[in-house]
Parts: sequence; C-alpha cells; structure tokens
Amino acid sequence: MEKDFWQTYKGKGVVVLGVAVWAEGDAFQRAREFVGKHKLTYTVLVDASEDGKVAQLYGVVGVPTNVVIGKDGKIRYLKAGFDEEGLKKAIEEALKVQ
Repeated sequence: MEKDFWQTYKGKGVVVLGVAVWAEGDAFQRAREFVGKHKLTYTVLVDASEDGKVAQLYGVVGVPTNVVIGKDGKIRYLKAGFDEEGLKKAIEEALKVQ
C-alpha cells in the first residue's frame, strides 16, 4: 500500500502487512533501507526464501502487488500496481463479509 493510505482503515479491523521479496543480497537489510527511505508506517515482513515462496503462493507478478484477504481467509483482491480506488472498494467489500 502506498505510504499512509492504510491509515484510513486503522482501527476498523484491517491489518496491513508488507512483504519484501528480494532474491539477491541481504533481504533484511534491503527491507530495512526501503522502509526507512519510504517512511513506511506499517509492518513489513521479509520473505527470505531463495525462491520467493510467499510471492509464489499469492501469485505475485509485479511489485507492488496488493492482496486483500477477508476475515474468512479468502483472497478478495490481488493486483499488481497501486489502484487506490480498486483497493478501497476491495477493502470495503471485505469488511462487509462476516
């Protein structure tokens, strides 16, 4: 998610996690630098597997890729690139699902 977009949903049952996937170099250090440079305020996890398991599991084809997972555990939205309106709509719909 782009910088502070996620703040709109803070306290509404939405959890935002970033997942950094780098195939070469120190993934942890690169993620730290990225978070600092972009002043991210949400939690960023690191997929340090050699083959990018997390990216494969979620069908990531580009960076950034936004995934909305509903309370029921189902993927409600998956899109490479940042589409603010599409993402807002997907989050709102996911929040409605019980």
